Amino acid sequence: MMARKRKRKKKAQAESLQVDLLEDAQGSAPESVPVDPAESQEPPRPATPKEGAPDASGSGDRWAKAVGQVKPARPAGATEKQADAAEATPADREHRADSGSSAHDHGAVPVRPAGEPLARARDLVQRGRVQEAIELYLGILTVNPSNLKAHNNLGVLLDELKQFEAALEHFEAAERLAPENVEVLVNYASTLTSLARYEQAEELLGRAQRLAGEDVRARLGIGILHFRRGLYGQAEVELRWVLGIDDENGSAHYYRGEALNRLGRFDEAAAELTRAVELIPDDPRPYYTLGHLYDRQNRLEDAAEMYRRARQLQSR
Repeated sequence: MMARKRKRKKKAQAESLQVDLLEDAQGSAPESVPVDPAESQEPPRPATPKEGAPDASGSGDRWAKAVGQVKPARPAGATEKQADAAEATPADREHRADSGSSAHDHGAVPVRPAGEPLARARDLVQRGRVQEAIELYLGILTVNPSNLKAHNNLGVLLDELKQFEAALEHFEAAERLAPENVEVLVNYASTLTSLARYEQAEELLGRAQRLAGEDVRARLGIGILHFRRGLYGQAEVELRWVLGIDDENGSAHYYRGEALNRLGRFDEAAAELTRAVELIPDDPRPYYTLGHLYDRQNRLEDAAEMYRRARQLQSR
């Protein structure tokens, strides 16, 4: 009797996921996807050139991009209130989640109403369960290959895992679906920058700027591109502009600090990298460069501590 009940429960769960994916496929509208400039976040960070520092293409600051910031157009016939409800954050909708999960299942993602596989994938990312999120995004795309959010978010996750060629496939698909979406263009350009395909990245960032004007994401991407090309003076100017708009941008502080370091402006570089450590504490790169700067100042104990923390973060 118990075995039959468990079998029926598993079958019901499988059917529920299929319904979720089908409803998400029916509900997506990738043809026109506006981006709200107020939601601008840090664009992805490509790897820095090796000058004694570890080459890491990204850090935790970009995971926030993989939470569905690309908004679909309002479905035909939907009211503004209905569209707003559809775009509510997972936290906003938590009180509507199914409470059927077991209390002792500590790692379980709350069961959500049908049609929310994207929300579940975002929850998985926020919990650090990235591989499960990737599998869920792939499931969504199996049902609906034209799901813009799934392509964009999956590209972000693959880029963070340094699977750049795989990430490009999804950004290319997203760009075909929404060629005027600034977030997609910036993410796509970042992965191209990581692969040293600078001319293509520059074209995409230029298009993003033409579409969005003085957009922080695009300007940050341009600053990072200048840095990767060794144009440290131009990079510093771009990144200083970004920080004038968004002083909480950890990537901008990090890359400006690295540019200043290469320009020989060591005290300014140390100040920027110290700020970067505060904003992106899980990124080993600013610690490593601070170690070098402290070595220059003969602050040997401080330098050793920075190197220790960098190694600790890299080993995770």
